[in-house]
Amino acid sequence: MYWLSGAEADKLVKSVEDAYEKIKRSGSNPIKYADVITPPVE
Repeated sequence: MYWLSGAEADKLVKSVEDAYEKIKRSGSNPIKYADVITPPVE
């Protein structure tokens, strides 16, 4: 979680870049491909 004010634009940019890198490193969403990998149970 990030706590920022409107006067901290540089800190906002750094926080967004940091969050983006964390998401990018986490890889693909496993739920998105769950139906492709395992057939649905009926």
